[in-house]
Amino acid sequence: MPKLSHEALVQLVRHAPALIPDLLWPGVAAPGPVRISAAEFVDLHFAEHRADAVLGLGGAPEQPDEALVVEVQVERDPRKRWTWPLYVAGLRTRLNCPVTLVVVSLDRDVARWCAEPIDLGRQRNVLRPWVLGPEAVPAVTDLDRARELPELAVLSVAAHADEPGVEQIALAALDASRELDDERGIHYPDFVVGLLGRAARLALEQLMATKKRWEPISDMFRKPWLEGIAEGEVKGRVAGKAELVLKQLQLKGFSLTDGQRQRVLDCRDEAVLETWAARVLVATRLDEVLTDD
Repeated sequence: MPKLSHEALVQLVRHAPALIPDLLWPGVAAPGPVRISAAEFVDLHFAEHRADAVLGLGGAPEQPDEALVVEVQVERDPRKRWTWPLYVAGLRTRLNCPVTLVVVSLDRDVARWCAEPIDLGRQRNVLRPWVLGPEAVPAVTDLDRARELPELAVLSVAAHADEPGVEQIALAALDASRELDDERGIHYPDFVVGLLGRAARLALEQLMATKKRWEPISDMFRKPWLEGIAEGEVKGRVAGKAELVLKQLQLKGFSLTDGQRQRVLDCRDEAVLETWAARVLVATRLDEVLTDD
């Protein structure tokens, strides 16, 4: 199953920093305004080490009451168990406030690995990351909720992409993203479609059959999306020809057994169906139509 890239997840967090406190404390207002600033919070005086995002909660921009170091993790990376403590200690020293490491990982196995305590030495000092796994992200199917926070809607698709009914979540995220008038309106729909497997994508297309068809803007997902559309159109055309053959046979007065009817419906070869349709016009017996010759 496709996954949301590290860069895409970081983009969601940076566009909607309040998303993280909302997931950490569901139903509870964040402790003060939520701010993000790469210039003030991310630079820890180590050029080779940068956190994905740093959130300041409450207080003043340069002196928050609390800070969250937010890291996005899509795969295991043993190096992070050495750099994460550096982020926390460096930011705590710089801001003189409590700092918590929050790791966003939508892969359950990776999330479990991220949640393992980090022993800084002889088990005297231990860093325990606060991990937001897929179970922490609600399934957003309500359009009003998706419009309120489109980043959560997209994250919801990523978290539940392997689950039945994800097409309903994807539909809400697409509808909400379509209304955005900035770069998010370009990237978010592609994120959503790229997360879906073939079956979910086809189910989504059926849901959107009565809506204006959406096509991806970026080249990243244009090919698989168009291939899925083409495949659906071929299946629909073949099914229509099978139904036409059955109707012709009925009008001709031929009686089909259940097996013969199913044979026509199960046929996926357009050429064969067209041959059967032509034979109906001149046939006097059913076996003259459905012959394999």
